Order: sequence, then C-alpha cells, then structure tokens
Amino acid sequence: MKVLLVEDEILIALDLEAMLVRLGHTVCGIAATANNAITLADRHRPDVVVMDIQLANGSVGTDAAREILDKHGIRCIFASGNLDRKIRHSLTNLQPIDFLHKPVRFASLEIALSKVRRAQQ
Repeated sequence: MKVLLVEDEILIALDLEAMLVRLGHTVCGIAATANNAITLADRHRPDVVVMDIQLANGSVGTDAAREILDKHGIRCIFASGNLDRKIRHSLTNLQPIDFLHKPVRFASLEIALSKVRRAQQ
C-alpha cells in the first residue's frame, strides 16, 4: 500500500516510516504541514494518509484531511497524543479509518492498516 505520512516531529515521522516499511508498505512522502500534505497527496495519490492533528507552522491536519478527502476520496488514520471522545467525535465527518494514540505502537499501526485493506475491498 502507498502511505502518505503527515507528521511534523521528525523523530516520530522516521519511527512511523520504519514501521510502515517493516509492514511492507511504501511511504510515498512525509509532510510536516497541511499545505505540503495536500501537495504530496495530489502528486502521489496514496492509498491512505497517516495524519497528525497538530502540524508545523500552526497548520492543522484536519484541514488537510478534509481537502484530501474531498479532492481524491483518500481517507486518513489520525494519530495524536490526545484522542479523547470529543476529538474523535469532531472527526467523524472526515470518515476516519482509525485512530492511533502516540506514541504509536507497531501492533496498533498494523491493525489500522488492516482496516484500510478491508475498506478497499
């Protein structure tokens, strides 16, 4: 699967990239801002986006997720250190595939990606 990774903390991004590659997926790009995420999604048309909610330069992952969903129908797996019920509920209109709590565990990422495969069938 082609995965776009949107994460503004480089060490977290590199860790997630390593896990994705270990799971047999291709990371088609890593973005730190909402604008960069949209540009990379336009260019690479990933199968899924792993999206942090708070990004660099004050940008917000949900803005990028909305545009990527509207333009390409690509859904996200949201990752955040704070995914309480209220935040999850506020994201329902973005049709999230799954939610990952940071720090992301390998097994949780693997389960989320299996949900992407089921959604594509």
